[in-house]
Amino acid sequence: MTSSSQSASVLSEASAPANDLSTKSARWLWWLVLAVLLVAAVAVGQHPRRGADFRVYLTAAERFIEGTDLYRISDGTMPFKYAPITAPLFIPFSLLPARLAVALWNVGSILALIAVARLTRRAPHGPGEATPWDWGPPLATIALLPALTFELFYGQVDVVMLLLVVLAATGAERGQVWRPGAAFALAFLLKPPAAFVGLFFLWRRHWRVIGATAVFGIVLSLPTLARYGWDGALVQFQLWSETLARTTPPWVLQSNAQGLPTLILPFIEPASAGGTPSSFAITLAQLIAISVFLAALVWVRPGPADLLALCCLGVTLLSPLAWRANFVLAWPLVRAAAEGRSRFNLSLVAMIAFVGIGVSDSTLGTELSREVLMLRPFTLVYSALLIAMLWQVRLQGAPRAMTPGGTLARLPRTLRGMQSP
Repeated sequence: MTSSSQSASVLSEASAPANDLSTKSARWLWWLVLAVLLVAAVAVGQHPRRGADFRVYLTAAERFIEGTDLYRISDGTMPFKYAPITAPLFIPFSLLPARLAVALWNVGSILALIAVARLTRRAPHGPGEATPWDWGPPLATIALLPALTFELFYGQVDVVMLLLVVLAATGAERGQVWRPGAAFALAFLLKPPAAFVGLFFLWRRHWRVIGATAVFGIVLSLPTLARYGWDGALVQFQLWSETLARTTPPWVLQSNAQGLPTLILPFIEPASAGGTPSSFAITLAQLIAISVFLAALVWVRPGPADLLALCCLGVTLLSPLAWRANFVLAWPLVRAAAEGRSRFNLSLVAMIAFVGIGVSDSTLGTELSREVLMLRPFTLVYSALLIAMLWQVRLQGAPRAMTPGGTLARLPRTLRGMQSP
């Protein structure tokens, strides 16, 4: 054995304990963060005025059982804004005490996050690729803690929806059809913007999964047809459309709206600044945002893992109704940035955390926080993440990464079990 190889052997043996310690520390941090979130999930559920968004689903389920209108003007600022066929999905929760139902849903959201972390592990690395980094999941979760806090506070459905779209995509890549179709159909029912992930199935030519999704959509509509009849179901869909038309425009230019179309709207309809934009302007702004996103994807041609992560962020960022809690859907892309270990990518993750914490009411106060939110800081920081990841994929085929030895590399292009690009 040469002296150089002996030196390398000694260095690798010396670094092994340090690597083991780093791995253990990362795992301890991961489980500590999850434990804190689980405690918060249960505690929030016990408060009678928390979980407001989830209680909207419970109210809709109760009205479905009664056979009465799901959409009512009397609901004020908290109407049920989802498709009529969504309401029966929450009947099991409506049979429980509201506090217990909210707590169970929030705990389910944390368990869903754990499942997403397992499903989004990169494939074993090959030549020119960096190994997965154990600090990625905890760093991504810490960066998105403000969004996750809102998620639990209001009892929202974004984390569960994220799990469903990840299950659908990874299942499709493994040759499954019906399970991915069912998962994607449920994700769409929870929040229709999840349909944007359908781009993944189109890009990857999973035609049978798309067909299975349509079949499950029809099956899931049967309870609504059975409960209300054909004419009654049409009335509910009409009331749903009217509710969206009544409640969407006033929201789009408020401080909480942080989607990319919100930045585009003032250029399309300058007179709407500070007021209520027209439905045409909102639609046009969203179409422009989606078109730019699609053009960027065609330009960079991402691998399956990055395509899925980009689409998940797109569900929120390209929606005119996006707000802070919805950005938990950026978790896979934030994880990718963190796992790259490069200073630039870690700086992006830190910037996301800084914006989330720095723009909160508890940090700035309610009035100043609203003024800062009108500058759309979340739109800007997540757009910066999107542009950076797109550019890196264009140059290297995947997000930039550094090996433990400090050599520039890239992340693997697939998740475990995914087909090759």
